[in-house]
Amino acid sequence: MKRFFILLIATVALALNVQAQDVIRVLAIGNSFSEDVVEQHVHELGKAQGTTIVVGNLYIGGCSIQKHLGNLRSGKKAYRYRKVDENGKKTTTRKVSMHHGLADEEWDYIMVQQVSGFGGVYASFERFLPEYMQLLRKEVSSKTKFLIMQTWAYQGNSEHASFSIYNYDQKAMYKAVTKCYMKVFKDKRYGFHALVPNGTAIQNGRTYFGDTLTRDGFHLDKRVGRYLGACTMCEVLLGKSVVGNSYHPATITNEEALAAQKAAHAAVVKPGKVTKIK
Repeated sequence: MKRFFILLIATVALALNVQAQDVIRVLAIGNSFSEDVVEQHVHELGKAQGTTIVVGNLYIGGCSIQKHLGNLRSGKKAYRYRKVDENGKKTTTRKVSMHHGLADEEWDYIMVQQVSGFGGVYASFERFLPEYMQLLRKEVSSKTKFLIMQTWAYQGNSEHASFSIYNYDQKAMYKAVTKCYMKVFKDKRYGFHALVPNGTAIQNGRTYFGDTLTRDGFHLDKRVGRYLGACTMCEVLLGKSVVGNSYHPATITNEEALAAQKAAHAAVVKPGKVTKIK
């Protein structure tokens, strides 16, 4: 009997240890906007909440869904494959195909996005996304879940050429982008598991930090903006609130980290509505 209880305790301890070391593997297929969100802080935020997050990012600057689709068809070795492994070590492999990244891990999640300038142009999704998603699903396990990341509106004084599509109006861009991504996310043809609402998260953050969350008018700044984006990503992946997570970079204060966490959480709860952060 004593031996039975010792074995039972050992089995339970082993099960708890395995649970504590759960690993989530997520691959982003994007551009500099996915770089801003997944390549820093996501692993650390997950670790602080007891989950190891392995991150891959197939990167081409300014890449649209149309271009990703062409690369998937052709197998063109056009990507930089950035990866954050189970230990948090980051590596970069140059000149690889999309197939290389897709085959590198048994991905739990794959995240896609449109290039930021066309984020509010529904026709840019409708024309290329159906075939893109169809081909992607053929490349991975049936267990892999797909995410779509809502991009954010540009800073009010941004000089990005694509800002002209929205008459250089941040609120107009946010509304257009949000409308498009919500429509695509809800479209059953694509079967997206979740929306990563970074556009709303950044807009929420602007109610607290001001219009200062980008470093050049459109890319997230490396102090608060990227952390806020990572918080949103982490909450979607883990399925639990990021508010109160103990991790934040030394470059921001506890108060700033909490505000960023609140902005991310509010976006996940209400992805189509801006929430004022206090």
